Amino acid sequence: MQKTEDFIENRIKWRASKHDLPNKNVHLFENLTTDKKAEYLTHFNENDCGKIILLFTDSKKYWTAIGTKKIIGFDGTNYNSVELNSIKDVDSKNRKEYFEKAEAGETKLKKIKKRNESELLITEFNGKETIFITKKGSDLFSLWNIMMMIEQLNKKTGYNTV
Repeated sequence: MQKTEDFIENRIKWRASKHDLPNKNVHLFENLTTDKKAEYLTHFNENDCGKIILLFTDSKKYWTAIGTKKIIGFDGTNYNSVELNSIKDVDSKNRKEYFEKAEAGETKLKKIKKRNESELLITEFNGKETIFITKKGSDLFSLWNIMMMIEQLNKKTGYNTV
C-alpha cells in the first residue's frame, strides 16, 4: 500500500492533536517564524526528510523533528536521523535497558518512573538503534505514541511513500 507524504502528514498531525500538541515545547514546524525554520533547516535537507511537521524541543541543545520521510534529532553533539519506513520498534531507552538487566538477573523488577523518561529509542529493521531526546513526561510519551503509529503502519501495510 502506497502512503503519500500528505497521508503521513495528516496522520502525524491527527495523532499530535490527540495529545494536545502543539504546546510550549512542541511546535508545528509550519507555524515557526522564517528565521526559526532556517535555524533548523540548516542542519538537514528537507528533500531527504520530507516536509517537517513537528518540532520537539528540550533546550537549545536537544531537539527532535518529525518529517514525512524521517525523524531527525540533535543530542547536543550529533545529528541523527531514521527513515520512517525503516522503524521496527519504539521504546524508552531506560525502560529497554531496565528490562534487559532484569532478564539477565541483574536487577529486581520494580516500578519505572515514567515521568523521568526523556530518551526515545528507535530500532530499525537492520538492528541499528538511535536515541531521540525531548522533554520528560508527556512530551516524550506524545512522541513515543506518534512513532508507534508509524511503526504500526510499517508492520501492517509495508509503509512506502511516493
